[in-house]
Amino acid sequence: MDAMTHPLRADARDNGFFLFMAIAIALTVIGGFGSFALRGMVDARVAPFWVHVHGAVFMAWTLLYVAQAALAASGSLALHRRMGWSALGLATVMVPLGAVTAMMAVVRDRVPPFFTPEIFLALSALELAAFVLLLALAIRARRRSDWHKRLMLCAMVAIIGPAFGRLLPMPLLGPMGGLAVLIGQMAFVLIAIAHDVVTRRRIHPAYGVGAAVIIVEGLAVPLLAASAPFVALAATLAG
Repeated sequence: MDAMTHPLRADARDNGFFLFMAIAIALTVIGGFGSFALRGMVDARVAPFWVHVHGAVFMAWTLLYVAQAALAASGSLALHRRMGWSALGLATVMVPLGAVTAMMAVVRDRVPPFFTPEIFLALSALELAAFVLLLALAIRARRRSDWHKRLMLCAMVAIIGPAFGRLLPMPLLGPMGGLAVLIGQMAFVLIAIAHDVVTRRRIHPAYGVGAAVIIVEGLAVPLLAASAPFVALAATLAG
C-alpha cells in the first residue's frame, strides 16, 4: 500500500508538501529582501518608482504562488485553475518589468555592490529566461498535476537567486558567491526530490528538467557576462 498504489492519496499528500515549499520560498524572498533593507543596504525613500513597482509585482506573484498552493491543498481546484490565468497575466508583466529594472539599475548605478554590471545583467537575463521556460512547460503540463506542480516549484526556485544574494554574505564569498546562490536554490529542489523518494519511491522526471535548467542558469552567468554583447550592453548602459 504505497504511494504508487494510491495515486489520489499521494496527490493529496503532495499538495500539502507543495504548500509547505511555497511558504518556505515566500519566507526566503521576504527574509532576503527584508534583511537587505534592515541592514541599510537600500533606501526605499530614494528608490525610483519602477523599483517599487517591480518589488510589488514580484511580491504579488510570490504570494499568489502561495495562494495557488493553498487552494490545491484544500481541494479548491476550480478556483485554482481560474486564478491560474490571472497568474499568467501577472507573469507577462513581471518578466519585462524585471528586465527593465535590471537595465535601469545599471544606468542609475544601483547594482548591488557584490555584483559587476555585467554579472548583474547576465544573472537577470538567465534568471528570467529560466523562469519563462519552466513556467511555459508548467502551463503546457497543467492537465498533468504531477508535472505541473513540480515544474512550477522549479520555476519559482529559478527566480529566487536575488533573495539568496541578500541572505548570504556575498562580499565575503567573493567569486564563490554565484556558486553559493546556486547551492541555495538547488537545496529546494533536493528537498523536493527527497520527498518524492520517500513518498513515491522514485524521482519524478520533472525534477530532472527543472534541475537542469536551474544549474545551467547558475553556471552560465559568468560565461554570458564575459561575452562581447553583454560587456558592450553594460558599458552602454553605464556610460
